[in-house]
Amino acid sequence: MKNINEIILNPVRMRIIQEVSTGQSITANELCERINDVPRTTMYRHINILIDNNILTVVSEKKVRGSLERTIALNISEISKHNTIEHAAQNAFGFLMTNYGKFHKYFNGEHLDPAKEKIFLNNMVLMMSDTEFDQFIEELRQFILKYNFEPTERRKARDISIISAPVEEN
Repeated sequence: MKNINEIILNPVRMRIIQEVSTGQSITANELCERINDVPRTTMYRHINILIDNNILTVVSEKKVRGSLERTIALNISEISKHNTIEHAAQNAFGFLMTNYGKFHKYFNGEHLDPAKEKIFLNNMVLMMSDTEFDQFIEELRQFILKYNFEPTERRKARDISIISAPVEEN
């Protein structure tokens, strides 16, 4: 198996994982319909990479018009193996470098218009108890789910990253 960060933090694969995580299972065809701005061949290639590396698991297969339709789900046990204190620094670094790579590619590209693309960076420190923070995270999760719309011609994918980081004590 390759480095899990190299596998998971690819933008297309991250979107696949996010879509699969919203339910118990989904067919590959349904994934292609939900992430319709990525070509089907590209989607199937990324799905196969996730299956080959045990991030996704095939829960069932059936013949549909001569093709094999797979229903897939997240392999929580495999993902959990890498979500440990020993891997935490590497996971955080991979996450941050993936985001840096997106900005680097964008700002070194042509036709830059950050205002039109609605690109922004923001950082703030909030004062909260653990209970208040847990409530905040749950409300944030519900808020994000509220705006997780189905793709349409007028909608485009927007990559939103949220980080809870330690605050340096003086």
